[in-house]
Formats: sequence, C-alpha cells, structure tokens
Amino acid sequence: MTSLPADLALVLLSVAAFTAAGELVLGRRSRDLVAGNDSFLSGLAVAAAALFPLSILFRGAALSIELGLLGIALLAAVARRVPGRRPLPPRAPAASDPWTTLALSGVLVAAFCFTLLDLRHNLFWDGLLIWASRAQVLFHEGFLGRSWYPDDAYELRHLTYPPLVPLSEALFLRLRGRFDFDLIKPVFLPFYFSLLVSIYGGIRAVASPRRAMTATLLLAFLGPLATRHAAGGYADMPQAAFVAGVVGAALRRRAGEDALPWLVGGLTTVKAEGTVLAAIAVIAALATRWLERAGPPASSRRPARALAIVGGFFLVRFVYLRWLGVVDPVYVPLDAAHLPEALRRIPHVARTCLAKALVPRRWGLLWPAFAASALVLLRRGRGLERAVAVATGAAAVLLAAPFLVTTWPLDLQIDQAYPRLLEQLAPAAVAVAVLGWIRAGSPAAAPDR
Repeated sequence: MTSLPADLALVLLSVAAFTAAGELVLGRRSRDLVAGNDSFLSGLAVAAAALFPLSILFRGAALSIELGLLGIALLAAVARRVPGRRPLPPRAPAASDPWTTLALSGVLVAAFCFTLLDLRHNLFWDGLLIWASRAQVLFHEGFLGRSWYPDDAYELRHLTYPPLVPLSEALFLRLRGRFDFDLIKPVFLPFYFSLLVSIYGGIRAVASPRRAMTATLLLAFLGPLATRHAAGGYADMPQAAFVAGVVGAALRRRAGEDALPWLVGGLTTVKAEGTVLAAIAVIAALATRWLERAGPPASSRRPARALAIVGGFFLVRFVYLRWLGVVDPVYVPLDAAHLPEALRRIPHVARTCLAKALVPRRWGLLWPAFAASALVLLRRGRGLERAVAVATGAAAVLLAAPFLVTTWPLDLQIDQAYPRLLEQLAPAAVAVAVLGWIRAGSPAAAPDR
C-alpha cells in the first residue's frame, strides 16, 4: 500500500539527514539553499563512499549502521547551536525583474511536471535491472558483497557499478519498512531539484539573477534531464546532479571551495564514468590554479587537503574494484591484439557520436551553442570559465572512448549509451552556453552584475 504524502515526507527526511551529514563533514551550517545543496550532495557522497568499508567491517549490518549514522547526524544538526554567518542580502531581488519572475515560474512548472512524470512512470530497463535490483540485494543482505541473484553470473558485472543510487533507494525503503520496486521513484526527485539549484548558484556568482534564472530555465526544460530515462530510474540524472554541483561550486569560488573536493569525489560514487569525470575535474582545477597563480603561499595546505579528500574517494573505488575482481565482458582490453581494431573505429565513433549530439528533438541547439560559447570563453572568458568549457568538451570526447573496445554491436551501443553520457554533462554544457552568451556581450573577463 502506498501513501504519496508519507513517501514525500520520507524523501524530505532523507534529504535532511544527508544534508546534516554533509554539514558535519564540511564543518559548517548551511546559510542558504545553495549551500544546503552542497551539503546534501556532500553527505550523499560520503555515505556512498563509506558503504564499502562498513561492508568489510560489519557485513550484513552495514546498511543499518549507515541509517543509524545518518539519524545521529540529523539529531546533531537539530540539537547543535552553532552560530552561522548571516546570509548576504540579495543584490537584486528576483521580483524586481519581470523576466526573472517569469523564468522562475517556468522553472517551477518544469519541476512540477518532472515530479508528476517521475512518480507516474515505472522503472525503465536499467532502472529496474541494474540500479533497483542492486538496491534489492543491498536491502536484504545489508552490505556490498560479491553476490548477485543466484545463477546469474553475467550480471555480476553490475556489482562493479558505484553504489550511491542503490544506497539511496535501499535506505529510503528501509525507512518505508519493506522493499517494493513500485515505491522507489520518489528518491530521484531531490537530484533533479539539486541540479537546478547548483546551476543557479554557480551562474548567479558571476552574473545577474536574470541570467542565472535563464540558465536554470534552460536546464529545467532540457528533455533528457526532465523526461525519458531521468523519469525511469536511471543513474544518469543523479550523475548530472553531481556534475552540476561541481560546476556550481567551482564558479562560486571561495563560497563553494569547501564543498568542491567532496563533490568531485562524489562523482566516483554514482556511475563508472564518474571516475573519469572526477579525474578531468581534478586536472582542470590544478591547471586553473597554476594558470591563475591563485592564492598566497600560506594557502598551500588547502589544495593538499582537497587532493587528499578526492584521493580518498579514488582509493575506495579502486580497492572496491580490486576486491570484487569482476571482469566486464562487454569490453576487451586495449592491448596489442585489440589496438588496431580500436584505431580503425575512431572515425566512425567520432562521426556517430557527433550525430547523436546534434539531434534537435533531443537536445535542441544545446551542443552547437556549447561549441560556439566554448570558443567565446577561450577568447574572452576568465580562467575558470575556460577550464569548465575545456573540461566539458574533453569529457564528451573521453566518454566515447569505451566504444572503441566494446564487444556489443557498435552502432547499437552508441545509440543507447552516448546520449545518456551527454546527459551527465548537460548541466556543464548549459553553464558554458550561458557564460559564453554573457562574455560575448561584455568586456573580456568582466563580471556581469
């Protein structure tokens, strides 16, 4: 028996618990919705990364311990009385600008429609057979193990997938009291709202509320993030929420730098390709810091701490994969025997992936706008804006590399997988498109207030 108000209340309780955990990790109290969103994503990331070591230490009690620790974090957040900094007054109230108000109304309409769509649709293929099925195993066994369903050895490869989405589902259903595939969908609502908040906060740090809300409106109505697999329980939209979190925190600079390493590390806990995205983010951050010569020598401990945090997430991911020892039969190794075939595939993979990015009924003009804006930012943008543009473009290329060594029918896999890989990068592409629009109409590297 389902009860929508009760389910939504449990989702809000889960969000509050993850936010409280994130605040403990970050050592501060959220001052506004954007900072609270950082805490929410950070708490999720830490919970997902902690599940494996807890599984090694406590086996079947790991999920219950996670639930207990999140409860303690929530109680601690309610009980503590840590004075926070007063939020800065808004520079330009949204209500003073008709377009901002109209765009905000559009965002709310899009969010309401996604909520209805998410709750209306059943789980789609991967949503059921990978993520929710793994949540079922986790729910009943209580820890990350080496087993899948009996007599299904091929699907052992699903155990190598990061645990954040199954963990969110299993914890929610533990609160619900029983496992039911039809009860999982409310878990995905916070991710959609999170990516909107992240992009608004990031663009607002460098531009006016009008332009920040415009970026949010474009993202809210982007089909792949608001329909299709996003409403079917796939993990690509949650991964996009972490990409949005990283971009938003980076653009906010000092306001987001305490959460940034946790968000970058969190990329590794959602999907396998998140490890590649996290590595790209680290390289982009280091390159930006080196090019801008940011910070006095006294601040050298901060990047070292950030690298240690991200390195911890990478270590957990690496050890987990080595511990499983599962080989994915979908891909062959890139060795001397397979390298010639991989090289021959490059032109075809490049053409086919580019065609998938240029389908108007799926993306509109997002990726052409991204390409044009990236060129503008390379010429007129700030160092960090250039880094976001280059990193997004590099990710779109590198995420296509597995197609060079796939054992599946090549065109079929590209058709099914590459649009979902681009979906993960869509928040960054929207941010780049809007930043390019801003810089094209303003002096080079000049802020738009």
